[in-house]
Amino acid sequence: MEFDTGELARSLLRRNLGEPLPHQVRLVSGNASEHRLVHALLRAAGQAPTYESFLGWLDDPTYEPSDRLLVKRDGQIIAHAQVLDRLAWFQGVKLPVGGVEQLATLPEFVDAPYERLLVTASEQSLHDRRAVVAFTHTDRPEVFRTCGWGEAVGQSVTEANVNDVLGALATPVESDPFAPRDKPLRIRHWRHVELEPLQNVYRQAVAATWGALDRSEAYWRWLVGRTAHDALIVAIDGPDNWDELTVLPHIVGYAVTRGAQIVELATLPDFARAAALLLARACQNAIEHDHRNISLHLPATDPLHEVLLAANGRRLALRTGTNTLMLKLLDPARWIESIYDVLVERAKAAGITRPFQVVFGLGRRKVRLDLTRRSGHLTCEHAAPVEVACDADTFGALLLGNLDVVAACEAGLVEVANDELAARLAALFPVSDYWQSPLDAP
Repeated sequence: MEFDTGELARSLLRRNLGEPLPHQVRLVSGNASEHRLVHALLRAAGQAPTYESFLGWLDDPTYEPSDRLLVKRDGQIIAHAQVLDRLAWFQGVKLPVGGVEQLATLPEFVDAPYERLLVTASEQSLHDRRAVVAFTHTDRPEVFRTCGWGEAVGQSVTEANVNDVLGALATPVESDPFAPRDKPLRIRHWRHVELEPLQNVYRQAVAATWGALDRSEAYWRWLVGRTAHDALIVAIDGPDNWDELTVLPHIVGYAVTRGAQIVELATLPDFARAAALLLARACQNAIEHDHRNISLHLPATDPLHEVLLAANGRRLALRTGTNTLMLKLLDPARWIESIYDVLVERAKAAGITRPFQVVFGLGRRKVRLDLTRRSGHLTCEHAAPVEVACDADTFGALLLGNLDVVAACEAGLVEVANDELAARLAALFPVSDYWQSPLDAP
């Protein structure tokens, strides 16, 4: 979707913000000739990537200059946002999602409504591109919050002293002395010719997560080539001969580090033991660079968090306002249709029989959720009484798994007809920790 002149901008601003847009202000899509001007704006707004890093993002295989939305005043760029086309995994379901990144405004215009205009226009652009979920990493969460976005729940990291972690990993674990011993794995740095096995490990590891981005081969090549990490180490099972590369080594796990952070770690299902070896190597690397602590930026369910906690570590909540991950459900109807198989599994686990039906009241309109034996869908409702009342943004957060139903009821954000229905909603839409690797972030 390409934006031009101020007419669309004015209609968006009036509809969503209730404010007129000055005639000398226009909302337009960017072009390649404006890259230096955009970089200058980002620097003036305190988002100061080096020009080399900025140019690296232009090599993203999905990037088009028109992905940048610009607010211009008398021809000068005064505000900017970029939309990203991505695919993400939700417990085995791959869906189109979209990002809104690098929201920035010149300091003298920061109190004007131009950032909200850009967020609204970005949502419209992503919706037109068929994105179901929108995400952002932002230091301006209040702007997105006023547009109906919510902070992703469960965002935290685990941190511990590197020596304590190595000590915990070195502690012998009691085992059957007569059980067959696993073959040792080799831990070393990754080589650029080994992209395919790296892709394979990532794909198997993240398909069951909630929100991890899918990566094409072209995206992988760009990702590892933009040097947003310090080290990429791999675990090898079996032969590993550099002189004979007709058969690639069997990579069964890998870890990506950035400073004292492990920003990504994945293993094949049958080689979970590789995780501890990769963690140990990352700790050794951290010591060599004079880091006292190491932190894990992995999904909340990753067992390595418990390893760090057992080593006198602690779990730290990410500070709101510092690269905050925020979410918004753009298309509730397509979302329900797409995750039907996930909902069926949840319904079976909770003993919820189908067909299941519930009517939501969203202000002046009503929608009905139906889970039948063959499909799930949302439809407009006119006659049936409301069983669950909330606003549209809360409704989206609930469906996305970004809302604790019980806590929301206690806080008065959601009104449910009875406790039994609240329990069923909590089972169908449990809190799901949305996770994206920091390696994918700007």
